[in-house]
Amino acid sequence: MINHESSVPLYIQLSADLEESIYNKKYKDGEKLPSENQLCQMFNVSRITVRQALAKLEQKNLVYSVHGKGTFVRLADMSQSLVKITSFQKTLEQKGLTGYTEIEEYTLKRIPDSIKSIFGVDNLARLCLVGYANDLPLVFYNSYMINVIAAEMLPIAKEWEKEKRAFSTWDIYPEISIKKLHMEQKLTAVIADSNIAKILRISKGDPVLKMETHAYSNGDLVEYKIAYYRADKYAFTIKRELDRDVYDNNF
Repeated sequence: MINHESSVPLYIQLSADLEESIYNKKYKDGEKLPSENQLCQMFNVSRITVRQALAKLEQKNLVYSVHGKGTFVRLADMSQSLVKITSFQKTLEQKGLTGYTEIEEYTLKRIPDSIKSIFGVDNLARLCLVGYANDLPLVFYNSYMINVIAAEMLPIAKEWEKEKRAFSTWDIYPEISIKKLHMEQKLTAVIADSNIAKILRISKGDPVLKMETHAYSNGDLVEYKIAYYRADKYAFTIKRELDRDVYDNNF
């Protein structure tokens, strides 16, 4: 608790108290901290003291602020296996987090010729989704697909968006006519342009993980997705074995 008679500045004491509460899991990953007014009342300190304490926690990378919504405990790094596709919802649940997905854009227009050439057809749609953990955007999904498939997906995506569910297009496929998919993926590290930076609330030039996916059903390409993950919050893992020939020749 705060000792108002101590020579230690009040904001230092408050910062230490909140830090201990975070490490003791009183405030869990992604959880919103009490508001500035609430902290003022709880610790009998001024708003300036509260803001200085929160700024110190942010410097330590323990919290992050969302304009108009408050201060949150910084999320633990998200990790996902490359061996199998895991839904966005399940990835969050494995970290004990809650989240949701919002539709960023849906259009049948302005489909680049380069994308049409990948499919070999013109009748395509673009569906963009943003996945959040609490109120922090973690991933931007930019999907191109055959428009008849998109027409099936869109009503479900809108309904799930209203229900505040966390999902990607992979979660919707079992609900429509296409049940089985074969995927080919490529993961690269890139820097965020101004559009990606704005969507993911990072700075232009920050690193992001780019996952390109070709999804096939019965040999036909049904979706081409480019997903951008915040590199400061997301990691992909894979278990690999050392080639025995390499091992035997070098050890």
